[in-house]
Amino acid sequence: MSENKRGLQPHSDEQQREYEREARLQFGPGTVNESIARWQGYSKAEQDAIIAEGDQIYRDLAEALDAGARAGDSEVDAILDRWRDHLRHFYEPSLDMLRGLGQMYNTDPRFMANFQNIHAELPAYLETVIEHYVDELETVELERMIAEDEELARRRSNLSLD
Repeated sequence: MSENKRGLQPHSDEQQREYEREARLQFGPGTVNESIARWQGYSKAEQDAIIAEGDQIYRDLAEALDAGARAGDSEVDAILDRWRDHLRHFYEPSLDMLRGLGQMYNTDPRFMANFQNIHAELPAYLETVIEHYVDELETVELERMIAEDEELARRRSNLSLD
C-alpha cells in the first residue's frame, strides 16, 4: 500500500469511557451494555485476536482501495461481510448502525485520524463502500419481504378459490 502508515491506534481508558457515553446517547444503554458485557466475557487472548482481526479488515479495505476496487465490487463486499461479522463480537449491528458507522468513520475527527493511520484516503472510502453495501443489504431485505408478501397473497388466493 503506497500510503500505508500504521495500524489502528489503541485508545485510552478515558477515550473508551467517552465513546461509551456517546454510544449510549446515540444507540441507547442496552446496546452499549451488551457490547461491554460481550467484550468483558472474552479472554485477553480472544480480545487480542478480535483486535487483530479488525485491524486486518481495515488493512484489507485499504489494499482494495489501492487496487482500485470500488463500492459493490465482490472483493469489497466480501471484506465488508467480514467487517459486519466482526462487529458481532460486540453487538448485532442493524443496517442503520452499519450506515451510521460508515458516516462516522469519515466525519468524526477521532475516527478519521485513526483510519488515516492506515491510509490517508481510507475514511472517505469506508463511507462510500459501506453506504453502497448497506444499500445492497436493504435491497435484498426488501426483495425478501416482497417475495414473502406475494407468497402470502398467493396462498390466500388459493384458499379463497377452494
